[in-house]
Amino acid sequence: MKQSISFARFDAELDTDVCDAYNNADLTLTLRLGFIQVNPPGGAATGTYHDYGRATAPTRDIIRWTAESWLAWKTNFVTSAQQFWTGKFWLVNDAGLFSYRVGTTTFVPNIYCKLKIVASDGAAGTHHAIEVVRLAASETWFGSHERLYDSRDTNSVQKATDSHGRAVMQRAHVHEVGHLLGLDHVDVGQPHCPAAGDTNAGQCYGVSDHSMHSVMGSGMQIRLDNAAPWRNAIRGHAMLHVMQGGAAATTDLFTPFSRLFAFPTHLLASWPAKMTRHYPRTLDEAQRGVNITSRLTRAAA
Repeated sequence: MKQSISFARFDAELDTDVCDAYNNADLTLTLRLGFIQVNPPGGAATGTYHDYGRATAPTRDIIRWTAESWLAWKTNFVTSAQQFWTGKFWLVNDAGLFSYRVGTTTFVPNIYCKLKIVASDGAAGTHHAIEVVRLAASETWFGSHERLYDSRDTNSVQKATDSHGRAVMQRAHVHEVGHLLGLDHVDVGQPHCPAAGDTNAGQCYGVSDHSMHSVMGSGMQIRLDNAAPWRNAIRGHAMLHVMQGGAAATTDLFTPFSRLFAFPTHLLASWPAKMTRHYPRTLDEAQRGVNITSRLTRAAA
């Protein structure tokens, strides 16, 4: 089964056709990004552009994109961002949905999380439109944000220094892709970074070393709560599956009743995220809450 849902920020496809005794279902979030060149006006080779795109901010020297530099930048962006976010999480299937049989054994798949980025020129048909400036060689910094990038945002640069004097390095585009997926800065909601305040303030990028090194802070480290976009998407797929009658056709772990009774249970499923591979479970293993994190010999395989 391949089931797709379109959300405001991304599309989400659940693929259970890949399932077997050792492989989970794939959940792929697809970001359709429209990149827009920011060039000097009037066809000039050089010019300036304001930090953050704000007329009151300082200007930086920019140069015109060439076809070759534009293609190279987009390719690097897509390849490296996909690689960073793909395969970091497994969602534990505590709803007991999407079961399947291999030989005589019934398995319950967990969910393997992936990211796909489809890049195009222009905003038409995309989830997010992003302007991109090409900085002159003399520039060492540019004020970019979620919808305005610069040509060096794919480079690793120092964003902070932690309490041990260590440089906190980040490739800004992977951080920005996190925002496009719906993630906030790491400390949003903490007393020093209230959600109703300026969530771009420096302290929102992490006060503690642990937070500072997070990809949604100033670093490159993944945290379990970064799985939120995939967890939200699988809940949508679970609800759709139950509404379409899927629960009646599965080995519904916790409510072997009608869809009317099954639906509330699946709404309350947690789908906890893990950063260690969790193999598909047999029905008995799932019912007992056993997680399989090492490859076992499966007779059904």
